[in-house]
Amino acid sequence: MDFLQIIKNVGIKQFLIDWITYSRMLDYRDLPVEKRVELMMNRYEKKFGYRFDIMNPKTYTEKIQWYKAFYTGDGHLDRIVDKHLFKQYVSEKLGEGYTIPLIGVWTDITEFEKDWNHLPEEFCLKSNVKDAGRWVEIIHKRSEVSFKKNKYEWSKWLRPKWTLINSFASAYYQCTPKILAEQYVENVKDQLYDYKVMCFDGQPFCIEAAMERFGSTGPSFTFYDLNWNKLDVTSGHHPNYDVPYPHHLNEMLEIAKVLSKGFPHVRVDFFDTDNKLYVAEMTFYTGSGYSYYEPQSFNIQMGELFKLPIDCQG
Repeated sequence: MDFLQIIKNVGIKQFLIDWITYSRMLDYRDLPVEKRVELMMNRYEKKFGYRFDIMNPKTYTEKIQWYKAFYTGDGHLDRIVDKHLFKQYVSEKLGEGYTIPLIGVWTDITEFEKDWNHLPEEFCLKSNVKDAGRWVEIIHKRSEVSFKKNKYEWSKWLRPKWTLINSFASAYYQCTPKILAEQYVENVKDQLYDYKVMCFDGQPFCIEAAMERFGSTGPSFTFYDLNWNKLDVTSGHHPNYDVPYPHHLNEMLEIAKVLSKGFPHVRVDFFDTDNKLYVAEMTFYTGSGYSYYEPQSFNIQMGELFKLPIDCQG
């Protein structure tokens, strides 16, 4: 890649910040699990003000820490946390047509550039291994978007140390970073609602509705019970707005039961349009276990539902 062009596009200051940041990043995959747990617990203590026994976690956020370090499921969680491979997993469980259609997938920025002019004018571009709506772009007029100006930023999507592959969440360690192009779905962008069903071994518990996922101010989160009664629960400093009743709530819950069966915990996320329901992704580590929940009783209640494998109790 032409470094002079990169600096022209992003500026010398941003380029130097990225270079310094990347060079200082640890590669967590190279660390023994004991060291990863130590660093993870340090971060938890800094966030919540206390430490706990990693082999005897109690609350939901505590159990997510154990989950990140030790849970392997069937040994193939990488094909579920990967936003590309999970589409095949969903089709095996439910049949075809439950995920947003894929237009293309790339592991090499040069190959992506070759295909750029052959893509439709409107589509959704995303990373397969990033979280919280980051590295998601809606392309409305591809012919008016300069690939050269975006090449440096998109190339970062393919570097493992920038992604969840380099995190405390061990399920990502076998993933390959990719750039995905998905079909543009009008209702998804217009309504901006993302329905997240919190499940524990095949049993939905509540629904976290996210709004303004692609907004500049970040998402809001509102919690509902399974009958769409608003819960008096907040997540951190995120605003809490009323969210419309989903078009396909019953189907959403039935699909969540199927996809979450056999996992101590997984959050099944949906986009719900006027005419069709899509499974967006499956998330094992909501907020990486660093989200504040008010009241604390909600964190405790979900922790009680979250039954970790018996051999973890040490």
